[in-house]
Amino acid sequence: MISFALWFYRMRLVAFILILAGTISHAGAKPYYEGKTIRMIIPLSPGGGTDTFGRLISRHLAEHIPGRPTIIAENVPGAASLMGSNEFAERVAHDGLTLLTASGQLNLRAFLGLRNLRLRLDALEPIVAAPMGHVTVISEQAGIKDPAKLNEARRPLTKGITDPIGSLESIVALELLGVKYRPVPGYAGRSETRLGLERGELMLNTQSTPAYLARVLPLVKEGRVIPLYAMGFFDAQGNPVRDPGLPDMITVPELYEKIHGRKPSGMVWEAFKAVVPLVQNTRGTIWAHNDIPAAALQDLRTGVERMARDPAFLQAGANIMEGYPIIHGDDLQQIKAGMQETPPEVIAYLRKFLTTRFGLAFQ
Repeated sequence: MISFALWFYRMRLVAFILILAGTISHAGAKPYYEGKTIRMIIPLSPGGGTDTFGRLISRHLAEHIPGRPTIIAENVPGAASLMGSNEFAERVAHDGLTLLTASGQLNLRAFLGLRNLRLRLDALEPIVAAPMGHVTVISEQAGIKDPAKLNEARRPLTKGITDPIGSLESIVALELLGVKYRPVPGYAGRSETRLGLERGELMLNTQSTPAYLARVLPLVKEGRVIPLYAMGFFDAQGNPVRDPGLPDMITVPELYEKIHGRKPSGMVWEAFKAVVPLVQNTRGTIWAHNDIPAAALQDLRTGVERMARDPAFLQAGANIMEGYPIIHGDDLQQIKAGMQETPPEVIAYLRKFLTTRFGLAFQ
């Protein structure tokens, strides 16, 4: 008869062997993505900023994911990004072999639940994102030298609108500041609104920070345009901070204090805090489904961490990223947390505002 002590010893030895065998098996297992191909859906036409960002990530991320899979970028444009986005949301397997490149505006449409868009951000996991600031300027024809006196303009403050959601961060900023303005719809893109400003059709205009530096700053130097404010960013604690691309330019919250003599608060401020980080911190975003295999998600994150330190990627992305670093890891999770923590009443306010003012429809 085996003594209890000997039996106990043998059981511990068996357990140790099983654990060791599992460890060896796991260590010897090939990476999840080895020999596989990842499809990167870009729901926009080729050549734009989001497409360029998605292709940059596709080229370099593949080299750093364990197993070195092939990543093929595929444009699936149509219906203002709906076709490619809805395909990703509803018609691909959740196996980590299909990713989505989205613009900040597409993220905002999904966040608000625009009708006919099946993409739900709470069903997705961000892998990497690219930030981008924005700046609002005014024509000198408006007769305004001090941004704090916007409502004393001698001409109606007209602002060109491409599509209301695509312009939402700049619209909410004007609403927050209490500026009396008139939206002028029908412009094809931000470059068209800038030309409208130059022609004297529009008094207000918002451009990305790089576009401002490249194309609007010369107009400032000529005295034809006056900078009003940068949107600004929010730090990890939710505090407003200046645009790193324009550290000397006043931000919307700072201008609010100049105009109203107090810090911003209330529903429009809460809407601003929800919209601006989502648009500016996710100018380009790579998404995966949040229920892909854990090994796949871990390998994607590992790949991004490695890519972010790769000099070849940093050099290739210098012009595309236009001075802003990619967002990944814990910083990216903060963006996701911010979306999840937005109160339902803020989303309801934004939906009602867009419906009443611009006729948009939501789910």
